[in-house]
Amino acid sequence: MIIPGQPPPSLALAKACARFAAGDAAAALDVVRTAALTAKATFGSGSLPLARAYADMARLHCEMGKWKKAALEFRHASSGPLPSDVQGRKDRLAFMFGFATAVAELGKLDEAEKVLRQCVAFSQSLHGPQSRNAADAYEALAHLLRKRQKFADAVASLDEACAIALKLEDRSLARLLPLRAEWKCERGNSGNAFDCLAQVPDAIVSEVVGNTLQRVGSDGPGIRRVLADLLSSLDKKYGDGHSSSAQTLVAIVLHETKLGPAADAKVRAAAFRRAVWSFAVRRSPAGLLENVEVGFEAEGTIHLVPRLTRNPSEREVAELQAVLSEALDELYSRLAFDVAH
Repeated sequence: MIIPGQPPPSLALAKACARFAAGDAAAALDVVRTAALTAKATFGSGSLPLARAYADMARLHCEMGKWKKAALEFRHASSGPLPSDVQGRKDRLAFMFGFATAVAELGKLDEAEKVLRQCVAFSQSLHGPQSRNAADAYEALAHLLRKRQKFADAVASLDEACAIALKLEDRSLARLLPLRAEWKCERGNSGNAFDCLAQVPDAIVSEVVGNTLQRVGSDGPGIRRVLADLLSSLDKKYGDGHSSSAQTLVAIVLHETKLGPAADAKVRAAAFRRAVWSFAVRRSPAGLLENVEVGFEAEGTIHLVPRLTRNPSEREVAELQAVLSEALDELYSRLAFDVAH
């Protein structure tokens, strides 16, 4: 279970998690309980070291799926006066995130939302309103709001996270933008779901594309729109023929193919035609190829009909046939790879 905003595990927690992973839950609990008793004896009740020890017990109970105990321990860690030092405040924020996660797992979504909104404000105050930590808090809140079926609020919260990550040029965009696009498209939001892609650094764009295409083949609502918006934004950013556009065209063909009777034959044919065209136009005899039409027969046979700008020589005909065959081979190899993975 991933809890947002958590620091690296302490030595005691790491040891306890290792014992739990090895199948010895009793020994795992003994490690963190002993650490808590030591902290209480050394630093006293209400101390930050004891709060950290309670949080360690809570995180272990989260791993065990014991959410009620985890919630009580995170609540205890979060109680008392707010620490005056920065690290103590960071720890308090982590405890609050943990408490919100635990009570959400217990079905207390209204309480979880209240705490996560406090986490957003606390993150902004502690780390800055345009910090990665603030973006993470908005993302955590967005997931909770979606779980509560507050879809508009969830998208708005994710928009905030994306806006911060975009300003920072943070790699979290590679995760956030595909998620944001899917949420927007499944609700039928107007506008392009990847409207900010032009501002995203190239290195992160490739990750955005990869993460988006992992959803291909899903029967979730809006995936067709997601792919169409992604392709449109890539075209605006790079123009025709970019490798990311080629990947997306293949993904559109694959998605429509997997949909079976629910597929849109026109969308599939258009993506197939453009994928072949993008490959072939740069490899055909100069100025010869004007367009490529694609036809599909019921049993799966595909026909390519090239539209030419002039009468070709025999050599050009042979070259064009070879290029079109290579284009189909390339497309099928990509499709086969995507199906396998």
